Amino acid sequence: MRELNLIRHGLTPWNESGQFQGQTDIELSEQGIKQAETIQERFVKHNFDFVYASPLKRAKQTAEIALPNRDIIFDDRLKEVNFGIFEGYDLAANQQRPEWDVWYADTFKRRAPEGESYEDLRLRAVDWLEDLPEGRIAAFCHSGTIQMLISHIAGVEYPRWRKRFYLRHGSISRVLYKDGHVMIERLNDCRHMSAMKLDPFDE
Repeated sequence: MRELNLIRHGLTPWNESGQFQGQTDIELSEQGIKQAETIQERFVKHNFDFVYASPLKRAKQTAEIALPNRDIIFDDRLKEVNFGIFEGYDLAANQQRPEWDVWYADTFKRRAPEGESYEDLRLRAVDWLEDLPEGRIAAFCHSGTIQMLISHIAGVEYPRWRKRFYLRHGSISRVLYKDGHVMIERLNDCRHMSAMKLDPFDE
């Protein structure tokens, strides 16, 4: 039996300004810290056998706030996709670059200049997934990472960027493995943040 909880990190200043983060190492904003605290309240009665996290600050901080005093296994395979030259700029600015249209036409197969493709991300995320032990697991990571894992589990072979399901900051998605079956039990669960603004899409 395995229970896999995939938690997206809290908001950062770059999330709030719409800048592409990728693997640029940005810390949580004040709002992101509050989101992580609501996860702590949600998990107060959960006993996880293993806790994993991306080593990027925003995921690391979220994990440390949500599950204080727990040993955390940091794994580079859980990092967000590397957006290369597009990191640090918002969508409008990136759309002015000549490289944008080429990459955007097939973000799954084509690598961002000086970065990765979503297929690269999926391959390393699935490699992490296949190494997991049995038990109740929490993994704090990123929207792209979670979406690639869920698309793999759901059998979606060619997920398209910006045309996939949406995961809010601080959301919890859960996958259950039992008796040879794999079930996506919940996706983008945000009930622990019902009393607060979730992210810029709520404006």
